[in-house]
Amino acid sequence: MEEAPTSNNAMSTSNNGMSTSNKINLSGLGIGAIVLTTVYTAVLASQLMATKHKVNYLYYKELTQNK
Repeated sequence: MEEAPTSNNAMSTSNNGMSTSNKINLSGLGIGAIVLTTVYTAVLASQLMATKHKVNYLYYKELTQNK
């Protein structure tokens, strides 16, 4: 049996078998995940601080009214 000829313009692969475009897509996915995680954490932190300020305001408002 003869092997099928390979094309010269086929995707290049590295030693571990992943194509170059797959590595680029994986890198983009990783960077995107880091960006989304950072944004999500910033939103949660801002909501937490807003809640903290509201609780402090209500707590100190009640303390000052009872005096």
